[in-house]
Amino acid sequence: MRRVPLVQATMEGWARLDAAQRQKFFEAFVAAAVRLDRLELRAWLRRRLREPPLAPPFDPARLMFADADLALILGAAGEADPAADSA
Repeated sequence: MRRVPLVQATMEGWARLDAAQRQKFFEAFVAAAVRLDRLELRAWLRRRLREPPLAPPFDPARLMFADADLALILGAAGEADPAADSA
């Protein structure tokens, strides 16, 4: 299992929340802390860190490839564009 720095991830998520969201999360955390044991509370917190609003915003630009990246990938796969090789 991948190790998640819960304190750091929680503080980063907390910084993205507005005042109303912070209050709502704090109340939910206290309610969970009262009823759950230590391991279940860690699992609860990990689930919250994967979902909005604590999860980091998704940047679709991370999925985009530049033309040079595509040429490199196709070249490595042996499917390079023959027109690009002659230029």
